[in-house]
Amino acid sequence: MILYTYQSMESIFPVNEDDYNKQQLVDIPGGQLLLEPVPSAENSAAGSGSGKYRIVKLLSTDPNMYLETKYQPGEMYEGPVG
Repeated sequence: MILYTYQSMESIFPVNEDDYNKQQLVDIPGGQLLLEPVPSAENSAAGSGSGKYRIVKLLSTDPNMYLETKYQPGEMYEGPVG
């Protein structure tokens, strides 16, 4: 079977299912961000709805969004998730 997709192999066949379940898709103007929570004592005390997240992937049809450094994978995202 051949699977043609733009997604990474880890997104389709995650190594650890718990890591995959922690990822969240967030709508932003012009696209979406795939985020994973950054583990820390401060974030776990604050609850799941707030804290810092690491950008895993940007999903957008606008090529200019990929040039913005704030949406690059690995950058931190702070804001409402949910």
